[in-house]
Amino acid sequence: MEGNIQFWIINGVTIAPLVSSLFLIFSYVIVIFLIFILPLTIYFLFNYFSVPQCRRSVNQFKNITIAHRGGQPLIPSDDNDFPENTMAAYRWASNINGIDCIELDVWLSRDHIPMVNHDAYLEHTFANCQQFISSLTCAELKQLKYLKKNKSDIYNQIGCEIISTLEEVIIFLEPTKLKLIIEIKELNKKDEMAKIINNLFERYPFLYDRAFCAAFHPYNIYAIRRLNPSIATGFIYVPDITTLIILNAHHTPRPLPIFLIHNVILRWIIDSIFMLLATPTGLKFLGADIICIEHRQVSQNLLDKYRKAQIVVCAWCVNQPEQRQWLAANGVSVITDTLFDIIDKSYMIQNES
Repeated sequence: MEGNIQFWIINGVTIAPLVSSLFLIFSYVIVIFLIFILPLTIYFLFNYFSVPQCRRSVNQFKNITIAHRGGQPLIPSDDNDFPENTMAAYRWASNINGIDCIELDVWLSRDHIPMVNHDAYLEHTFANCQQFISSLTCAELKQLKYLKKNKSDIYNQIGCEIISTLEEVIIFLEPTKLKLIIEIKELNKKDEMAKIINNLFERYPFLYDRAFCAAFHPYNIYAIRRLNPSIATGFIYVPDITTLIILNAHHTPRPLPIFLIHNVILRWIIDSIFMLLATPTGLKFLGADIICIEHRQVSQNLLDKYRKAQIVVCAWCVNQPEQRQWLAANGVSVITDTLFDIIDKSYMIQNES
């Protein structure tokens, strides 16, 4: 018994300093890693993967009024009834004083053509169509008829035409003074969309000064900025983005994994990453010069932070005159459905001759 005790005492006395030394060394390594190596690694990765800010000025997008999906008359009538996100809406907007810019949404068709529509799923926009944009070709999409707001009748009057391609809208806008926000909603073919957008900017150079691309998904704008640093981009930030994704999951061609829907920790991590990307530092990483945020998220403190970082702020959707007045006084661009300084009362749809 005494021999065993002596054995453990002797070996314990020998091992203890060794273990203590190893523990001390390990502690120093952890401290050095946290203080020096980890920050340097983050700094290196940030600078390696971040993209440059836009080479062109984005001041032309400050304090402007943007027609949401082309806008709509404050007092609709049979003479000015048209679907949103259509050439009819854009022609109306081009004839209304007080509209500086239009906003539209784009998705890729099955044959890789950017089509203008708010949702990927077409049932609520077009008659007798329970398909996704990505499942139809441009020619097939051109056969569809827009549903009226009552969801039972279709638009059949002249001017309320078929779905537009992004290029058709660009060609229409070129001779006008309107600016353009291209909201990219493509979720599956982001790199392909970035190449197509870049090609359109190269073919229509006026877009460099009068258009910027925006997206909820940061990679959509990141991919564009890596291809072409001269294209202005904006990040559309929504708090609790995972909640929004889950609520709209039935409008996407791919079902969401159950693992994401019920994993609170993973959703918190994703929401936190998006929140960080919406900060001036995060926008710098994305190469975005414009932040688009829901108007209820705007505060004076937030505006001061973005102004200091020379970030243009755009608020959506602003449909109350008091809100618009305060935002305009603070240099914020507003996306609105109806709040235009309408002087020209010609609400009639202008048909192309």
